Amino acid sequence: MAIKADLLAFESRYEEADHYYEKALQLNPTNANLWAFKGINLSGGLNRDEDARKAWENAKRLDPVLADALEVEITEKDENEEYSSPILCGMPDNVRDKIKQLMRKQKEQLDGCK
Repeated sequence: MAIKADLLAFESRYEEADHYYEKALQLNPTNANLWAFKGINLSGGLNRDEDARKAWENAKRLDPVLADALEVEITEKDENEEYSSPILCGMPDNVRDKIKQLMRKQKEQLDGCK
């Protein structure tokens, strides 16, 4: 389910990806990585920032290292934008390493689908 969700998100099929993230989370609700990628899909693909924040809060609760990477600041930009995206630049080395590890794992899983 998670790999299917990732593939759909990669193809910009964000609504379908969200459906598969939901299915994956029903099977494994304590997987912080699933919550994090669901949040990225919700924010970056569907512009559903409040729902993304909830997903990131779940990821942060489940994985303290990932929590540093998903720190979301509430900012006032204009009346159409209420929240900023996660701040990933300037993060501590251990958080950057965790993100790289997740990305490598995702790539390996996707390469295995060929």
